[in-house]
Amino acid sequence: MRRYLLGILVLLKYCICGDVVNFDGVIKDCVVGNSKLFVLTEHRLHQMRHDLHEEKRKDITNATHHNRVNILVPFDTNGTLITCGTLEDGYCEVLDINDITNSIYYESNILAGLRQDETSVAFIAGRYLLVGKMDEDAKPQDSLFSVVSLWSTSESQPGGIFSRIAEASEDFIQSTVRDVEFVDGFQRVSPSESYLFLNTKKDYEKKVLVLWMNSSKGKKSDIIKSLQAATIRCCSDKVRPVLVASTVIPSVNGVIWAGAFSAQNQQDPENSALALYDISNVQGQVKGFCANGEKPCGSERGSELQPLSVVFKYSSISAVAAVRNGSWIVLFIGTSDGQLIKLVLDEKFTPGCPTVLYKSDDERAVLPRMHFDPVDFKHIYIVLKKQLRRVSIVQCATYSTLKACRAALDPVCGWCLNTHRCSTQDECSDTSWVSIPKNSLQTKLFSFQMAKNSTIKITLHLSLSLESTGNPAFSCTFTKESVKLCDGSGSPAVFPNCSCSFSDQMLYTRSLKVSATVTIEDQKITEMLTLRNCSSITENSSYTQCVQCVSSGCHWSSSSQRCEWTREPQLHIQDACKYLLFEMPEILSLEPSKASFHGRNNVLLRGRNLESVTKIRIRGDLECIPKESPVLDRSSDTLRFHIPPSATKGTVKVCVVTPDDRCHGNSTITYSSQPSCTGIQPTVSWSSGGRKIQVQGSNMELVESVTVLPSNKVLKTQFNTSSGDVWFHSHSYDGSGQFRLLLNVQNSAVDCLGYFSYKPDPEFTEFTTLQVANDLQVNIQKKADVLNLSMNEVTVTGLQGDQQYQCVLEKIESYSVICKIKGESGAVTAVDSLTITVGNYVLGMSGTKYLFCLSPQNITGRVYGGAMET
Repeated sequence: MRRYLLGILVLLKYCICGDVVNFDGVIKDCVVGNSKLFVLTEHRLHQMRHDLHEEKRKDITNATHHNRVNILVPFDTNGTLITCGTLEDGYCEVLDINDITNSIYYESNILAGLRQDETSVAFIAGRYLLVGKMDEDAKPQDSLFSVVSLWSTSESQPGGIFSRIAEASEDFIQSTVRDVEFVDGFQRVSPSESYLFLNTKKDYEKKVLVLWMNSSKGKKSDIIKSLQAATIRCCSDKVRPVLVASTVIPSVNGVIWAGAFSAQNQQDPENSALALYDISNVQGQVKGFCANGEKPCGSERGSELQPLSVVFKYSSISAVAAVRNGSWIVLFIGTSDGQLIKLVLDEKFTPGCPTVLYKSDDERAVLPRMHFDPVDFKHIYIVLKKQLRRVSIVQCATYSTLKACRAALDPVCGWCLNTHRCSTQDECSDTSWVSIPKNSLQTKLFSFQMAKNSTIKITLHLSLSLESTGNPAFSCTFTKESVKLCDGSGSPAVFPNCSCSFSDQMLYTRSLKVSATVTIEDQKITEMLTLRNCSSITENSSYTQCVQCVSSGCHWSSSSQRCEWTREPQLHIQDACKYLLFEMPEILSLEPSKASFHGRNNVLLRGRNLESVTKIRIRGDLECIPKESPVLDRSSDTLRFHIPPSATKGTVKVCVVTPDDRCHGNSTITYSSQPSCTGIQPTVSWSSGGRKIQVQGSNMELVESVTVLPSNKVLKTQFNTSSGDVWFHSHSYDGSGQFRLLLNVQNSAVDCLGYFSYKPDPEFTEFTTLQVANDLQVNIQKKADVLNLSMNEVTVTGLQGDQQYQCVLEKIESYSVICKIKGESGAVTAVDSLTITVGNYVLGMSGTKYLFCLSPQNITGRVYGGAMET
């Protein structure tokens, strides 16, 4: 029973749940050997199988001496695991890679890593342990610091094991820059080359550097002296001067490297960017980095490295890893909000749609270094604070049909005809495996062309964007309204192509809608095709003609600028018609650019060359299927459209789509929570209406209008950018009672907290005047009310003969309104009459008598001795 309870406690303590292990301390590092996985926490080193089963553990600290292990490097060819830490003024130890409790060698008074909780990089470079770290022992007066050193890994090397000594003295890379942060590094086997990536800061300028050394040289001094260096820049849209994570991409020719760069602004939805570089030929020097003994230390020489392609942008990339599958590159991106994202690149580094493989509940950041299971490369290990997860990177089984399997655009997945499921190729033996071809990111599943081989017959050629390891059973049928279209004279179908011949009479007068069904073994895929007479396609512009021509299966002649019957392959509208769109559409602004998750109506897009735009495309960073919105009305420089609803909050990208399905421009829309109303001010209006009512709350810029209940009046609102509130003018209402508001957001309504009511219009009874220097003071008597009028709500105008004067308000009291007519150009001694305006309420007064009260839209009447006739 005691053993049983102990086992339960162990399971609860480490929570070994399938592909997840929760440790009792924060994970500091995680490395993978050929047959083992090693996890380092604050107190222990764990040896695990690749399936996360723990085999051994080793305490690295005790109650009296804290030890920070800062180097953890598997040396598979030697069958050892090298660890270094801060105990006893620094130490390094060699452990048996198959049993970490077996210490092969231990040496103290060696500070190979850092004392402080900072970053360092260490890996095996040839026969040596290469360590990149800032020299903590450097004194303030020192001008040069050691940053990269080579340590011996065996007793037979000069100086013995764990020695920095070369043949005669120490050899190392030194720097004049004090602020250095090592981020990553790796050893390339063939040829033997070492790469180090680091952030530097000098004179407030931040830079990312790459250091290269030839590791094939036998002597430490020769490796150090082979140093080459370059600055890495990212990116053209904004400066991102800090490297946060990186990975090398397996390549046959050259060295392709991916770096995640940050602008260090977490509020920016594109704060970080993942960019690809060719680092196979790093040559030159960077200022302040050189082999020890060189004077001066590193002058700027050589060109900066610019991205081959920027493939992904996000607010907070924290980790990246990569595998290659034929010509495909598959990137795995960890984020600071706890997500693992998969991104496929084709041979031109064009990214596909990102998909989320995992998302943590509490948004714990993914540790920068992720590792693949070295046995099958179908799992990746990620660290989230105290948790280690083994995540499957293959999700083929989630797709139930061949069409869905292909639509995933995952080069690892294909349709296995024998097992009738989507799977990896190694899981599909002795049968055909149907998968995506190299160019499928840019190519639709169905492509078709029409050829006119005689005067009376048209041949429709259909091609599928698929490839197969064998020759699967394949057939095609073409129907028009359930009637077979083909006359039987076409060529037999051979995967992935087939054809159909029919009379040209069917296309002379109108377009032809054809249902094309292809059958691959037991899988059927149907697509609707719209065919047109190639000779009759004559749209307004060459560009529109070209798009219609190619999309109808015809041939666009660039020389004659007209549509013809197909004579040669021309499957891509983008390639055939891109040069005809002389002035590309541009987006200059979106008004407004913020919406709730309900969406928003009537957004104004300003730009240039918008005449050819057919729709608006809206896509989030992690959305594979974009939202699309039609154009409501247009001009050459403006469009109006509705923002569709969204299931999630965050920033999405907006572009405008031309008929060739290309998207132009790059703007953003931010989805946020719906508005929340907290109050109404003022809470009372006069019956004639026109009072400015402010509605307070959060996200009020999303409100499009308000509905007043129970009168059901819909009133337009205006947003106040300084206060964050919206306001509207009250409507007229001759009655009493309480009214409540609904905030209209797209096609939904949000209840507003609070009420407002109507009271009678203000009553002004008479006025008197008083000369004060050159000014004429006007005292207007009024009846007391509960309207609490403010100075900016009342306007008073005086009339003397034909001259009109503005009376500037000075005070509003319960029983009076006091204003002055300024006598800048001479004294004003009297006025015959006043006009008082309060919103929609307008009152005329003559002398001390009440004259008339009408709306400002229709002030009429004649005055006879103090009375009014209308």
